Amino acid sequence: MLDYILFNENLFQLFIDWLKAKNVAYEVNIDEDNYVIKVSENLDEDLLDDIDEKYDELMDMNQDLINDEEKESNDGYNMAGVIVTLKDGSVSYADIDSKLLSRVISVISPEELGQIVTAIADAVENPQPKTYCQRMRDAE
Repeated sequence: MLDYILFNENLFQLFIDWLKAKNVAYEVNIDEDNYVIKVSENLDEDLLDDIDEKYDELMDMNQDLINDEEKESNDGYNMAGVIVTLKDGSVSYADIDSKLLSRVISVISPEELGQIVTAIADAVENPQPKTYCQRMRDAE
């Protein structure tokens, strides 16, 4: 079994939801603020790579949360960020006012926000001068 440890309940739930969507069996052990998710090592290699990628993304988000908490307590201000992964694998952090991001997350899930961010990053990296409707008409 492979162990994945998270320290934030929301990130833990995101990981569980993601595993369910991928039909991956898992076991959970919760000890105080530690969330341990166990996954079989006997999965397809590509799926294991996807799981590792998702876990790394969540750990980056966890670090951002810790950094935000430190900024708030040390500097008296609060800022949030969104991780944007570009198609070459590089990562960029988009700083967003924490109140605005909280409002967005109160309406959509962090995973849905991630889908929006990914679509925007794709649009920036692959400019599309025509609207979706125009492209569909051209394809006919």
